[in-house]
Amino acid sequence: MAIVNIDNRYSTVLAMISGVMITATRLAIPQFYPSQATNGWANLFAELSSGGLTLFAVLAGIISFLVQFGGVSIFTGGLLCYKKHLRSGKEFVGIGTTFGFADLLLAIPSLGSSSSGPIYLVVVAWTSLLLAVFAGRHIKGPKGSYAGEVRKLMTGIRSRILRQEKRKRRERRLRRRRAQSKITRGSLPSTKQYNIGSNKNGES
Repeated sequence: MAIVNIDNRYSTVLAMISGVMITATRLAIPQFYPSQATNGWANLFAELSSGGLTLFAVLAGIISFLVQFGGVSIFTGGLLCYKKHLRSGKEFVGIGTTFGFADLLLAIPSLGSSSSGPIYLVVVAWTSLLLAVFAGRHIKGPKGSYAGEVRKLMTGIRSRILRQEKRKRRERRLRRRRAQSKITRGSLPSTKQYNIGSNKNGES
């Protein structure tokens, strides 16, 4: 939901700038904070997989790979929105902000306990993420997402299948009625013939 009415051009440029800032700070933070040379999700994956590979370890491993591209995803989404590909662009910005938040959230404990680096890098990273969220909220485009489109498609396919099943049942009922009517018609001439024959015998 948009807070203020902003032109799409400014929102998309803001998203691209935020993506660049997040990527730059993500590359600069390990230089001053050695504990962030590998992201927290990779460390979590190593700890969870030490006792054997589990579902949570696999999820942590996947996220540890994806969080590295949060800023790139935001920049790509802003660029797509600038090129009028609004739906796909908004999806990329949303994905980038989600993984960017996951990356910074798990980095809070180690960054807070370390005093070896400048604090402004952390401030810049969080500010960039907030700007990206703000830009994503104010990019005006189709209200429906790809997930919504998939749901609509599945609903349409299900309703079409139900209509086909109803039509097949209706056709089967019609065929049974026609078959019954044919059987009834076939039995009528013999009855008439019997009645005519009995009338002739009565007259004689």
